[in-house]
Amino acid sequence: MLLKFYLVVLVVLAVSVNTSSQVFESIDNAAAKYFINLSNKSSNADNDLIKLKDLLFQNYDTVELEIKYQTSINQFDSLKNHFNRFESTIKNISKDSALVLFHQWYLHFSNLFYYYADEKFFSSNKKKLLFFSTSMSCYCTLEMCKKQTIEMLNLAKEKNLGYWIIDSYEHNELQIKYETLFAPSLIIFDGKNKAMYKIEYQENMIEKLTDYLN
Repeated sequence: MLLKFYLVVLVVLAVSVNTSSQVFESIDNAAAKYFINLSNKSSNADNDLIKLKDLLFQNYDTVELEIKYQTSINQFDSLKNHFNRFESTIKNISKDSALVLFHQWYLHFSNLFYYYADEKFFSSNKKKLLFFSTSMSCYCTLEMCKKQTIEMLNLAKEKNLGYWIIDSYEHNELQIKYETLFAPSLIIFDGKNKAMYKIEYQENMIEKLTDYLN
């Protein structure tokens, strides 16, 4: 019986350590899943939101956040506060309005982990998608960004592609580097970080991307 108890403790510790060591990846995967299911009006979306909240509100190590993820506990707390406001607001609004607000939260998350995600993205040897969204623009552009963010996430998950979504309003360095000065825009990279294909401000972006990948 004592041996079983120790085994349970070890499993719990192992799961805790694994989650803690992948703060960005765990939250990003949960957020993407919720975003996709919310857009599909899936009955799983409510459970996905609970799972995302559980991950977001774990007790993460302050030093790890600062050194590995290049952010601070105060900045991370601001993301959690933003989530709380989102969760409170969606009780009284439509699913479509919730998508608009979650897109803003997701870009806040992206901004918070920008420098870590930059290193992670370009160190991957997978084919990958760099998507430029924006948190500030006219209604039409924001709507297109939200819609194509969801479509891009869905396609990346289906085809097992790497991806990184950037808020180009806050970070335009890579837009300038790759001469992609519109949002939404997308660049496909191969495993050696060579830019293979670029799509800028197109309503049918995902169709063009799918055709290229096929």
